[in-house]
Amino acid sequence: MLLSLSKLTKIIGEKVLFKNLDFGISELEKVAIVGINGSGKSTLLRAILGKEELDAGNIVANKQLKIAVLEQNPTFDPDEIILDHIYRGGGKMVSLIHDYEAACDALETGTEEAEKNYTRLMQEMDRLQAWDYEAQIKSILSELGVNHLERKMSELSGGMLKKVELAKSLIEESNLLILDEPTNHLDVNSILWLEDYLINCEKAILLITHDRYFLDRVVSKILEIDRGNFFNYEGNYSQYLEKKVEREETLLKQEDKAKQFLKQEIKWLKRQPKARSTKQKARIDRAESLKNREVFELQKELELSVAAKRQGKTILEIHSLQKSFQERAIVKDFTYYFKAKERLGVIGPNGVGKSTLLNLFAGVLQPDSGFIKPGINTKIGYFDQISRELPLDMNVLDYIKKYAGEYITNDEGEKITASKILEQFLFDGKTQHSQIAKLSGGEKRRLYLVQILMCGPNFLILDEPTNDLDIQTLSILEDFLNGFPGTVVTVSHDRYFLDRVAESLLVFKEGGQIDTYIGTFSSFLEKQIDGKEEAPSKTIKAESTIEQKNPSTKKDTKEDKLRKKIEKEIEDLESQKNELSSSLEIHSADHKKLQEIGTEIGKIETQIAKKYEEWENI
Repeated sequence: MLLSLSKLTKIIGEKVLFKNLDFGISELEKVAIVGINGSGKSTLLRAILGKEELDAGNIVANKQLKIAVLEQNPTFDPDEIILDHIYRGGGKMVSLIHDYEAACDALETGTEEAEKNYTRLMQEMDRLQAWDYEAQIKSILSELGVNHLERKMSELSGGMLKKVELAKSLIEESNLLILDEPTNHLDVNSILWLEDYLINCEKAILLITHDRYFLDRVVSKILEIDRGNFFNYEGNYSQYLEKKVEREETLLKQEDKAKQFLKQEIKWLKRQPKARSTKQKARIDRAESLKNREVFELQKELELSVAAKRQGKTILEIHSLQKSFQERAIVKDFTYYFKAKERLGVIGPNGVGKSTLLNLFAGVLQPDSGFIKPGINTKIGYFDQISRELPLDMNVLDYIKKYAGEYITNDEGEKITASKILEQFLFDGKTQHSQIAKLSGGEKRRLYLVQILMCGPNFLILDEPTNDLDIQTLSILEDFLNGFPGTVVTVSHDRYFLDRVAESLLVFKEGGQIDTYIGTFSSFLEKQIDGKEEAPSKTIKAESTIEQKNPSTKKDTKEDKLRKKIEKEIEDLESQKNELSSSLEIHSADHKKLQEIGTEIGKIETQIAKKYEEWENI
């Protein structure tokens, strides 16, 4: 047992997050915590890490326990470079590898001291058999696309910061990995790699994630936090669902029995004389206890098939659409005619231009050429990645009433109140009358989603809707979208979500080309995997690089060292160029910033050309 949690209790104001929670994590065990946003998942992780004070309970750690952690909102020194940040606090082996990497870079000075230090550290690497570990580190950084390690942390985008923090947690010497939403901001290829890595890594894992395929493949135990209670389930996500249904059916049967028994006891009490024996008093106490018990109820399902404005003959027509930032083509000669009730997913690597395409559809951005023709009856609802700033001083219900209305009408003409809709999206009566400022980040995003849906659109555009939403909310949203009478376009890396809501795909290719694929996301991935030719993996490439550094091989000549130095500089420049290209989409509305980035990319391309010329002349 690495970690044992006993009788943990945490109450915030009047809200009980969890009470008398008992839980344990053993060596090599892979565990997930699930529950709705605001249920206490991240609070529990912070308590385990000693960053959250508990109201009661004990946490006992094995003396051999070493934790590496990926937090949702990590802290970092903005002036620290990526390399130092990743290796900081990683343990003796990681520290040695960091020093060795620095010694390799110092060789270019050509000093005798640099040569001696390089030789000493190379021998130490050999003594501790650190070469394989360094290969693993190189592979992790490569797979996650973490390059140009001399860049400052303050220069990184949100997505790259997440990747750096994930790489740092995987690299650190530990026997327990704690990961809070590790798949957020990762593209599908990175998620698939991370799944395989965690399945095969010889460490215990405790994680929070909304990615259900990820849960199915990686974990073998699930802790659910639900309305202050907790439940332990053995097995992966699919087994958890089966066992949860069985548990709820059992509880419902017990509740029915309790109600019948209480009914009989009340009848008996009414027939009894006022004088009470000891036996009678015990029976009365038992009846009172039953009346005051915590009643188990399943969440009531609400029909959410809203009566959206009827779509016309023309939904949304895209004609020869072109969009570029500087010289980079984001969308090239794209034509598409949306159909009524179409379910379309948009996929592609991070930074390729998916959000730009949605902004074009929504009219937030204007194309360079071509045009978009919306139908007369088309009403767009756009749930973007950032979401609007919510009025923190308003309460939840008043916000929805003000910005979305008092009620919506379903397809049978029945009016459903704002309060009922909020309840269906997991905002109970007490929360509805709480200030928005008191909501968690995930709850605020969920509230913004409710506001979009209640405004009655018939063309929904969803940009990464699964980020920061819990599994239960995603299931509700999926059910809503499946009954939605309009058109839905979704950008997401969540395979489970796309499989449920998308019947065809727009697939981004290089150079702004967009292909159409008819079928589910999973079938597309299978086709991609089947069609791939076998090629050396990045891991093999990394290992071959380490073999060149191994002291048992021939020592590099000065020319070899210089070539390697230039190759590394080219690699760093290419990485820097890719980062800048990815940021074009983020600053799509800021023309001054786009011009600055374009100029910087031009300078880097000139540097790369010079470096190639230097390499050829050695």
